Amino acid sequence: MAKRIVLAGGGTAGHIEPALAVADAVRRIDPTIEIEFIGTATGLESLLVPQRGYRLRSIPKVVMPRSFAISAINFPFAIMRSVWLSRKILKGASAIIGFGGYVSASAYLGARLAGVPIAIHEANAKPGWANRLGRHIAKLVAVNFEEVRNNWAGSVLTGMPIRSALSELAKLSKPEQIKFRELQAKSLGLDPSRPIVALFGGSQGSLHMNKAIETYLATSAMSTESKVQIIHAVGINNPLPRPQRDYLPMAYFHDMAAVYGVADLLITRSGAVTCSELMTVGRFAILVPLPHGNGEQVDNAQALVDQGRAIMVKNEEFTGRWLTENLERVVATATNDLKPAELHLDAANRIAALVLKDLLGNLSEKNR
Repeated sequence: MAKRIVLAGGGTAGHIEPALAVADAVRRIDPTIEIEFIGTATGLESLLVPQRGYRLRSIPKVVMPRSFAISAINFPFAIMRSVWLSRKILKGASAIIGFGGYVSASAYLGARLAGVPIAIHEANAKPGWANRLGRHIAKLVAVNFEEVRNNWAGSVLTGMPIRSALSELAKLSKPEQIKFRELQAKSLGLDPSRPIVALFGGSQGSLHMNKAIETYLATSAMSTESKVQIIHAVGINNPLPRPQRDYLPMAYFHDMAAVYGVADLLITRSGAVTCSELMTVGRFAILVPLPHGNGEQVDNAQALVDQGRAIMVKNEEFTGRWLTENLERVVATATNDLKPAELHLDAANRIAALVLKDLLGNLSEKNR
C-alpha cells in the first residue's frame, strides 16, 4: 500500500507556505508518497494548495472562543464534528504534519483517534493553542525559535521552512545581489540608484497599514524632494490605489524573492514566516506586529530587534505622520549587510527527513 502523508495548516500564508515547502521536500525525497492537505474551503489554502498541485480535503473552520459569547455554546459541537471529519480523512494515513492554525487542533485529535503518528512544527516565538495541544500527543515536535526548544522538552530546532527561491537569493554573492536588484528595479519601472521600500501587511493585506501609507502619500513627503520609492501590496480583497510617482501599488506580491531582492527596507507585519524570511535574506525591516492573537507577533518582532535586524512600531503608532517623520531617516540608517541566518535554508528538507525517519522509518541512508 502506498504511504500517505497529510499536512494540516491553514488560514494564512504563515501556516500554508511552510506546509507547502515541507510537502515539496517530501516529494523530492520520496516521490512515491501520496501527499494531501487538510484545510478549510474558505481559507487562503483553498487557493494556494491546489495551485501547487496538491489535493485539499476540507473541514469546517472552528475558532476557539477567547471570551464568553452565545456562539461559544456551539464550540464543543463544532469541534467534535471537525474532529470526526478529520478522523475520517486521516484513516489509513501514514503520518500527519501540522503547522498550527484553526484546522490543526481538529486534525491532531482526529489523528489520535485514527492511530496516525503526529508531527508538528511551531513557527512562532509564542506558540498558539493548537500546537500547545498537539505537542502533548505528537511523536515529533519541530520548532523555529531557540526559546521554544528550551521550554518544550524533546523538541528539535529546525528553523522555518521557506520558499526555495528565497534560499537561492540568500546564496547570491554581493555583486550578484546588486545585479539582481538592478534588474528587478528596472522591471518595475523604478530607479535602482534610489532607495526602494516594500510594504505589505501579511498575506491578506492590512487596512490599517494601507491607511497609513495613504495619509503619508497625501503629505509633502512624496514631493519632488522625496528620496524613496515605494512598492505596496494592499491585499487581494482591498481596493487597489492608483499608481503615482515613486509609488507602485499591487494587490499581492506573487514573487517574494523579487521583492526581497529589490527592497532596501521592508515594512511589514511580524508573522513567523516573514521574520524568518527577513533573517534568511538579510534584510532590515520596520515591523508592525498585528495587535490580535496571543501576542506572538510582538515576540517574533522582538527577536529580530534584539539581533539588530529590525525596529518595532506598535500598530496604533504606525500612522501617516509616523512615516512622514521617520521613514527617510530609517531608510538612511538601515543596513542590508546583515548576515543571512543559515538555520532556515534547509529547514524544509530537515523536517521532511525527520518525519520520514522517525514517523515512517523509511528514509534511506543516502537521503539522511
